[in-house]
Amino acid sequence: MKRMASRYKLVHHPAAADDYRASVDFFAKIDPDLAELFKEDFKVALRGIATGRASSHVYAAAYTIRWVKLRRFSHKVFFEPEGDETRFVLGIVSGRRHPVRIRLMLGQRKKPRSGS
Repeated sequence: MKRMASRYKLVHHPAAADDYRASVDFFAKIDPDLAELFKEDFKVALRGIATGRASSHVYAAAYTIRWVKLRRFSHKVFFEPEGDETRFVLGIVSGRRHPVRIRLMLGQRKKPRSGS
């Protein structure tokens, strides 16, 4: 399989890794194969963000946060553009969560701006 060149560097909030592990553990308890499908979909979503080929959506008006939905799951990868070369991954969240809870969680994870 030919590997695409990355356009953006991905930087992950530490809690995003916890989100990922919790999701994998959740699906593994249901069925190990389901956990593997989740991992595959997650990798595809990250590859899409890194190459700039994923169709992302603005999370809400007046926010720079964007998201990409996993293909076979309700989960979304939320990220924020950081300049022209970096995408800051804030979290991996089930789309079944209430939007206000998602907004509060992501607001706590925003990357501190330099000089602030």
